Amino acid sequence: MIDFMKRSLAALALVLSPAALAAPFDGMVDVGAGKLHVLQMGEGPVTVVFEAGFGSDMSAWRKVAPEIAKKSSVLVYSRAGSGQSPARPHGMPLAASAAEFERMLAALKVKGPLILVGHSYGAFLIRSYAAHHPEQVAGLVFVDPADEGIENVLKRIDDKRVALDRRTLMQMTPPAFQDELRLVQQIMDGGSLPAMPALPDVPATVLTSVRSDPHAEFFIETPQAVKIKRERHQAFFAQFSGGAHVVTANSGHAIQMQEPELVIAAIEQVREAAGRNAQRVAQQKAKQALMAELEKVAASLAAGKEQEAGALLAAAIAASQFGEAQINTLGFDVLTKARQVQLATLILGHNANQYAQSHNAADSYGEALMAQGRPKEAGVQFERALALGKAGKASERALAAYQDNVNKAQAAIR
Repeated sequence: MIDFMKRSLAALALVLSPAALAAPFDGMVDVGAGKLHVLQMGEGPVTVVFEAGFGSDMSAWRKVAPEIAKKSSVLVYSRAGSGQSPARPHGMPLAASAAEFERMLAALKVKGPLILVGHSYGAFLIRSYAAHHPEQVAGLVFVDPADEGIENVLKRIDDKRVALDRRTLMQMTPPAFQDELRLVQQIMDGGSLPAMPALPDVPATVLTSVRSDPHAEFFIETPQAVKIKRERHQAFFAQFSGGAHVVTANSGHAIQMQEPELVIAAIEQVREAAGRNAQRVAQQKAKQALMAELEKVAASLAAGKEQEAGALLAAAIAASQFGEAQINTLGFDVLTKARQVQLATLILGHNANQYAQSHNAADSYGEALMAQGRPKEAGVQFERALALGKAGKASERALAAYQDNVNKAQAAIR
């Protein structure tokens, strides 16, 4: 917020130019009490939504959003009263801005997965949305986020300097933003945001500016205050099980303007982590669905309907999109843990047929056949595994295991 006040209003009023960014949507969106200016650009399975700091418009992201739009869908906008978004009759409290944020996304039919990026006061708004819509949020990036409790901590150290900071800030604030600043200061006085659910545990990055000056005009920029901010940001980040807390002394509060590469890297890392999480969740759902189908396969086998069981299994595996290794693991789990030998033989036999050049699949099928008391058929699979392994230059250890299985099958036949 301080950095914003130190910059000219004209500089902050800059918007992303058409030359800098080709946007498929650049217009006004009706959010009930008024309209918001929105830019949408890029394509991708994830939408990255940017929320600027207090008094800033969408231009705050002009060094970041175009890079992110090369790999993802991107949405940037200006809150009411900033940029080209008309002001409302009165200052916007946090709850009203959060409600307009939600209505904007709903009006544009923007749904998850979302990565929300918030700078300074914007962090309050993305926290509100993420807490109330956790199912839509895949990741969070906080760029030197505002901290609702820090002023009360600093007051205990030097309440006069905190009060001076606030008076100076109000004097520097353009009249159009003063009502809203008073509302922000009410949040800081209370030391808490409006009650909301917990944030979702998604990949998250917190970027913290630790630039300080012992002779700074504002107390919040002194080494003592910056040290406290860093510690509080780390404590905030600790609620997430994955991500990073990145600190920099090379930028002031506006990291996205002074070191945009840090913000870009943070968003990309969160996006990649969110993608891995989504893949894991999809695989878990696919496995659950496959296990449910396997119960039907087992029932068909128990009823002596082997042809029906085979058809059900083939359809279930195709729907799961599992690969050779995943099916092989599943089959072994059914064989060794569930001890359903007939079902395991069907699964591993299907895998061996699907991946006819896999020595591992052939060997696994042989293991199931041996468990079912069919050593002659198992021997055929072990011999096949050995031949495929030699042709494919399998490890000596694997070849030795295949040969050992061949010997076991031959011994069982005799």
